[in-house]
Amino acid sequence: MNPAIIAALLSAFICPGSGHFYLKRYNTGTLLSVVSLSGLVYLLYRAVERAQAISDRILSGELPLDFGVIFQEINQAGAHGDDMAITLATLAFVISWFIGVIDAYRIGKNRPQAK
Repeated sequence: MNPAIIAALLSAFICPGSGHFYLKRYNTGTLLSVVSLSGLVYLLYRAVERAQAISDRILSGELPLDFGVIFQEINQAGAHGDDMAITLATLAFVISWFIGVIDAYRIGKNRPQAK
């Protein structure tokens, strides 16, 4: 299989930067991996924090154990005013993933093929 396709598939389905590691571009691979995984970790941290706050309100009796009420509470905007941080983390994650796939394909395509 073509190295460009392998690198793009690795970056698309494993982790951004893994295609760069395959192509021996370790610095770029590390940068893409760190940026995307940092964004993902922050998003997961905020989701767990929000779930914990809602479950605490359910356990204290402040929120009824009703799916509609809980669903509405989940979908409400964040009360901490960190919507910008969540948006930036999401953008960092998505953009680094996209750049990782495109750049891995580009580098693999320009790489001389061994015969």
